[in-house]
Amino acid sequence: MDPVVLQKIVQTNLMGTVYCTQRAFKSMKERNFDGHVVLINSITGHNVHVIYGSNEPSVLNVYGPSKFAITALTEVLRQEYRGLGTKIKITSVSPGVTDTEIVPEQYKGDEIKKLKSEDVSSCIMFTLSTPPHMQVHEITVKPLLGE
Repeated sequence: MDPVVLQKIVQTNLMGTVYCTQRAFKSMKERNFDGHVVLINSITGHNVHVIYGSNEPSVLNVYGPSKFAITALTEVLRQEYRGLGTKIKITSVSPGVTDTEIVPEQYKGDEIKKLKSEDVSSCIMFTLSTPPHMQVHEITVKPLLGE
């Protein structure tokens, strides 16, 4: 696999999340605002998925571990926020295969059940609508009859 592609996956999925989360937290803290950080994860951040039948290593060789890092990061940040005495919430939303422009070729046919982007956004809206005393730690959503 091309090292540039691998680096792009890690930079986008892990470091992009770290940088954005740091800025969001700093902004909320400076304004004394108990907001909500929602991280877009993946079911591959909870289960190892291997694709067979290709002579080339799959992008999932790095994509999955980068999403496992988001699972760990979410919990570390939750504990840090609590330790700092803030009421800033953090939630990880982990969708299954979703019909987007980045879905791998192996998942592109009609035989594979897929979520729509709107399905994921409805999970995010639910999370953001919770009362101040409630925190959703993790939402895992998959298509009906899908993997």
